Amino acid sequence: MSFNTLKKIFSLLLFLFLPLTVFAQSIKIQTVALIPFWGSDPQTSRDPQVQIIIREFGEELYIAVNNMPGYRSAVIDMTNLPEDVPEGGNPPNLFPSPSLTKTHPLALTGELTLDPNDDELWTLRLYLWVMVPQDEMRLVFSDTLVAYDRHDCATVLPPTLETLFSWLTRGNSSGSGKGGGSGIGDSGGFGSAREVFITTSMPLHWMYIGGRAGLTPLRMQAEPAWDDPDTRHVANHWQTMNAALSFTGSLAPESVPFFSRFAAQIEGVLNYDWSPVTVMTITPGALLKFQAYRQGNMLFSLFGGAYTSMLINDTIAYDSAFPVGLHFGLSFGAKLDPLPGIFFIDMRFSMDLFNTYVRADDEGYKRRSVTISFGYEYGVITKK
Repeated sequence: MSFNTLKKIFSLLLFLFLPLTVFAQSIKIQTVALIPFWGSDPQTSRDPQVQIIIREFGEELYIAVNNMPGYRSAVIDMTNLPEDVPEGGNPPNLFPSPSLTKTHPLALTGELTLDPNDDELWTLRLYLWVMVPQDEMRLVFSDTLVAYDRHDCATVLPPTLETLFSWLTRGNSSGSGKGGGSGIGDSGGFGSAREVFITTSMPLHWMYIGGRAGLTPLRMQAEPAWDDPDTRHVANHWQTMNAALSFTGSLAPESVPFFSRFAAQIEGVLNYDWSPVTVMTITPGALLKFQAYRQGNMLFSLFGGAYTSMLINDTIAYDSAFPVGLHFGLSFGAKLDPLPGIFFIDMRFSMDLFNTYVRADDEGYKRRSVTISFGYEYGVITKK
């Protein structure tokens, strides 16, 4: 690929991203810090079925806030609390600590309680707080909803949030919802709570350090790019093992729409092929990742990038001093509570842009491969 061609591709990509940049700057997005729910009855809250309900309601709150125009959810990580925040955080009717919500302009706290007359009916009380600037910090409004299950919660939550957030433009410093709510001074029995439940929406981080290992079950050799090639190594199915270490960095904070979903990754992959000849290579690579879907404890990403290849043994050779290849694919990750970090499956297609010679017979091929691997990555520095 010539230098002029690369310049044209780069210019085209820059032109395509310009309108996205203007769009991102023209829409004001406010992040809403979601403080984990409190449960009012410690004994009942230990019931696995009750914990499932609390988790599902938390996931629906995360989804509903993200679906509101101009707002985005930001789940607060309760595993590394500031010194001024007690274990589990403050009761939901008390002002959340600014050291916990950081720079997020808004915050939501809440509590789930069982109806005393119906052991399947849940009441969710939400508190909306203004956190930024400091001289305007206040409780905006408190409101409740009742639901039997996740489906009911998903139906009732959007209009409840619409009413709750509408008070941001009314100028009230506090208020009560249609469920007989209370202002700041009314404890409502929340202070007696002892159980804290973190929503399954995993906190995202600025950096991830990870590793993966897997197999390349299919290597599809194409004809080499020279005149009258021998096809003896074409369409061979090569068996391969691989292992990799990676470092991933996010490109933008959560308050920047669209671009907050991009991350850059560098990796080093060790490949070991044992058929038809033994080959060991190290392939450093770079990727641009896009988080196409992130919800609850799940994360689905698309990626693409380039790599180079360095030989460890001498059973093969390359026709280029600096061999370059392309790879693209997808990964599906999940946080398995209570374990930290993300476990993921990586599936990718790689293609060499260079030719490979087999020294034993001086014939060659262009490598194509499908790789499946399993990995783990640990996040460093929670995104705000």
